Amino acid sequence: MHIKGKGSAISMKIDLYHLYRYFDYTRFVYPIVLDVLKVWAESIGYEVRVSVCKETEVNLSTDADIVAFSVYTQTARATYRLAEKLRHKGKIVILGGPHFRGPNRWEAFPHCDVAVNSICEEQWKSLLQDIERGKILPNRKQALYIEDRKVRFRYPNNFYEAFEDQKWYQIPSVPTSIGCPYDCDFCSPYLQGEYILRDIETIYNEMADVKGKLIFICDATFGLNKKYTIELMKAIAPLRKQILVETTLVRLTDKDFLNAMAEGGVKWISVGIETLSTKLIKHGKVDSEESLKQVIDDVHERGMLVQGNFLFGLDCDGPESFERIYKYYKNSNLDLIIIGIVTPYPNTKQYRQLQREGRIIDMNWEHYDSRHVVFRPRQMTVDELIDGYTQLYRSITTTRFVYDKARQIYANSGITAHATAMIVYNIFEKFDATKKEKALRRNKAHIAVSGPAEQS
Repeated sequence: MHIKGKGSAISMKIDLYHLYRYFDYTRFVYPIVLDVLKVWAESIGYEVRVSVCKETEVNLSTDADIVAFSVYTQTARATYRLAEKLRHKGKIVILGGPHFRGPNRWEAFPHCDVAVNSICEEQWKSLLQDIERGKILPNRKQALYIEDRKVRFRYPNNFYEAFEDQKWYQIPSVPTSIGCPYDCDFCSPYLQGEYILRDIETIYNEMADVKGKLIFICDATFGLNKKYTIELMKAIAPLRKQILVETTLVRLTDKDFLNAMAEGGVKWISVGIETLSTKLIKHGKVDSEESLKQVIDDVHERGMLVQGNFLFGLDCDGPESFERIYKYYKNSNLDLIIIGIVTPYPNTKQYRQLQREGRIIDMNWEHYDSRHVVFRPRQMTVDELIDGYTQLYRSITTTRFVYDKARQIYANSGITAHATAMIVYNIFEKFDATKKEKALRRNKAHIAVSGPAEQS
């Protein structure tokens, strides 16, 4: 334990880490769960540092008593390597995060002193106090397992205090709900089956505390409760913030919903389109490229921009899907697209199905990053998926293409902070395309030489 100063109380020091392998959006949009843990711990007198960094940037000589990691599948192996070194130095290591939800939690046990599926304020504070009192010691033979089975997790009302430590380039994230009511095949969300809305006055106070204009509303099911959403947008409208949200196409067909978002200050809408090959249930009335065009026009009419997210390797898509999406993006008024390769994460129905069908070809968790192909697609070969994806990425990140989209974005929204941020992201994608292509080429060569890989 550490002494703050002469005559002062003894206090533990805690390091909280979110690791990433590539320079991605987590550098700009802070992982809020770590900030929640920080606020809770500081409220009972502990010193906490939150870091978002690569494996090589973790401080192995830290003076912290506890080092905790939020673990995503692609950084699991890096975390295990770090945990081994930190435990050797006598640190108590806590592992939690999406990778350990469901049956996969057993994987954490050999590498840590405490494994966390989900945790509430009472459990977190009790854990820290037990460690301070010596009830939980380093290098436990059997990791302690914690799960918030009673679903008591709530964001603290003083969550805004975490904003003070964020860098100038980071966009504050304000949550509006907890959990996810859906049971999607490709996802393993936090508090699945629950959907708890936060108090509107609390959200208003958090947004008011943000010094800058840009705010990301952290809610993957934003707009699910229409009445609540409209009330929230009316409440925060006087703040005149520029807000980024995620929602679904079906909600963008509701004019009252669109009007409310525009009134509340929403400027950038991220929507999961996924594919043009078939209509997904979540698309609602949007059943063609023409109806999608109408949705985008309705959004632009209200001064908002649209980011469309597409996935490649879905069972409904063949090699022709790349050219189709390229032509659509080039000729449409869609402001930005984010393209990814389907990644069947463990603890999801999608992973279990592909495993039953014998289509998983790579069990190296470091490749579960949307930069590698880890399964065999149904309607194309692995080579066709890699070649089609890299060619599409190359095509939409040429200097001319990025320039044309920048002009389009400014035409749709004016020269604004959110429009500029979207253009900057487009430029970042241009530089990232080369790195993704190299990773996929190595991936392709590895599969050709070694065949299905073993987990290690």
